[in-house]
Amino acid sequence: MHTHAARPQARRTALPRRAAQFAFPASTDLSPGTEAARHHTIQWLSGFGVFADHASVAEYDALRFDVLAGLFYPRATGADLDLGSDLVGWYFVFDDQFDGELGSRPEAVAGLVADVIRITDEDLAHGRAGGDDGPLLESFRDLWRRINSGRPQVWRDRFRHHWLEYLHSYHREALERTGAPSGAGGADAPRSVEDVLALRRHSIGVQPCLDLNEPFGGYTLPPALHGGFPLERMREATDDVVVFTNDIASLDKELAVGDVHNSVIVQWERAGGELEDAVRHIADLANARYRWFEETAAELPALLAESGADPDTHRAVARYVDGMRHVMTGNLGWSLRTARYDEQGTEAVSGGRQRPWAQLTGAQSV
Repeated sequence: MHTHAARPQARRTALPRRAAQFAFPASTDLSPGTEAARHHTIQWLSGFGVFADHASVAEYDALRFDVLAGLFYPRATGADLDLGSDLVGWYFVFDDQFDGELGSRPEAVAGLVADVIRITDEDLAHGRAGGDDGPLLESFRDLWRRINSGRPQVWRDRFRHHWLEYLHSYHREALERTGAPSGAGGADAPRSVEDVLALRRHSIGVQPCLDLNEPFGGYTLPPALHGGFPLERMREATDDVVVFTNDIASLDKELAVGDVHNSVIVQWERAGGELEDAVRHIADLANARYRWFEETAAELPALLAESGADPDTHRAVARYVDGMRHVMTGNLGWSLRTARYDEQGTEAVSGGRQRPWAQLTGAQSV
């Protein structure tokens, strides 16, 4: 099987043309609190020592993760949007830890994941005061406490379950990069788009973001509804649309750094032909998932009525469906605005360079 490293690099200015193949909108529905959240999250991360200097802050700010949060939660403002922005910002800071040597060291990745999980096990009211775990973990401890405090236990259990799936996916990715067995079939099994999706549905981090729609909206979905048909399948479709969108948006970046966890690259390796043929195939898959989502959303009111759902449940489900839609269209809208995936963003991680905040764990030297 050919590897993408042997193929000529794609044009770095191709994103707008590629994105035009999506048949769903790129949201511009931005929360009015986005600018305030932008400053809040930078101050929050800076307070924990995530950024070494003003240049690091400027590089982070150019990526506009606040816009992603503002598109995800266009009806949230104030403390809610600040919290959503902090979660999104921390996600990307954490993700960037794995772009270098650490991402190919499964034991070190497992150790870091275990450290984060340890924090999720702390009692919110009587947990450690913190202060000595370093910027990445101390900021997470504060984030975890703020997200979970005062929430219903059923929601907290759901959120933690989704969070653990997200964390463990980093270890599985590290195992795949080294060729070690990472699950059924092992790393030597033929890789397909579905194989990539099985992992990326967790590593993309969509589910914890969707969970925040419930406290922000003042409701909690019952487990049977949240985990039943069709909402469970709709959440999976949301994962897939975001994964496919992200894989097309980040394609040039991942070709530059040699990462293999990208559905476009896997499709290209398996089918051959031109890179843009693989892009078109993945865009078509995203369009089909989104179309199914909207068709199912249109049927939901009747399904709820048949089940005898009360008006509050109708309203909660409608808000949750809106939340999934905002994540899909907001991710595309942000991808076209951020510097993370343009030529500047690709250059920033080419030639082995890492982001200034990418070595917060100390694991690289272990």
